[in-house]
Amino acid sequence: MLKSRAIVLHRFPYSDSSWIVKALTEECGIVSFIVKGGKKKESPFRGALDPLALSEVVFRQNPNTELQFIKEATLLDWRKDLRNDLLCTAKAQVMTEMIMRYAPQGVPLQEEFENLEQALRDFDRACGSSDATNANSANASSSARSSTSAESLSANSATASITSKTEQNASPSAALPTSPHATYKSNIFAQWLLDTCDMWGYNIDLTTCSRCGRTLDKPAADFFPETGGFVCEHCLGVDTPRAKAETLNGLWALHCGQQIEHPEFTENALLTYLRHHIGFLKEIHSIKFLNETRKLFDYH
Repeated sequence: MLKSRAIVLHRFPYSDSSWIVKALTEECGIVSFIVKGGKKKESPFRGALDPLALSEVVFRQNPNTELQFIKEATLLDWRKDLRNDLLCTAKAQVMTEMIMRYAPQGVPLQEEFENLEQALRDFDRACGSSDATNANSANASSSARSSTSAESLSANSATASITSKTEQNASPSAALPTSPHATYKSNIFAQWLLDTCDMWGYNIDLTTCSRCGRTLDKPAADFFPETGGFVCEHCLGVDTPRAKAETLNGLWALHCGQQIEHPEFTENALLTYLRHHIGFLKEIHSIKFLNETRKLFDYH
């Protein structure tokens, strides 16, 4: 029997009562499971095999069959706060689908597992922090309107601060480390894409002009997603840049660890770069859902 942490990438119906689940396991890479009776309310796997969930699974690996049988599945993190944020959920679905379709099959994927788990954990924490901040702001405003003394305002502020810290400590991901590159929610997907480029051998040098070799000390004047090359102002000259300013500023902010103001431009540039190198012969269906979801938000 094997025991491993697993991130659920995707699941689809196998029968009226069963699922086929694809998961990225920490020990064995991508594994396909058949979960008989998984749709039933009394299923012992309920919740543990939901897409995006982190669980500990116990199974016997049979090399003679593609579908493995799960003996046990224990839910470790359902990522409630991530699921409550539609845009972050859409981005997470693109990440899991890319791993499922393009990561090497049948081999351990330790680095892919760690990077994906870190990004999903950062999303969950960032979404939870945003919700807590909004709730505390609303409570503070309500208290300010009803308060008639400075002492009352001070007490309410202290209570809100203590409540916020308590809620953060109660979060499933609160005690876990945060990625040093993913301080901002708007940066998490772009950082994961950049890390994936490096991990799969398609490194992008964010700091050097691809023509003259000079070190960049500000956003590049242009970017070519076909090659991943940046061009400085001197080399671009009087030519019109192909990349938009939002893309160039976003990639530079990603390099500097600053908040990306318009992350959709940066994300699309990195996706285009990966598409040119990987080929994207298999359509990433969740990108369409992400693009539709972006339209619902004024700030991405």
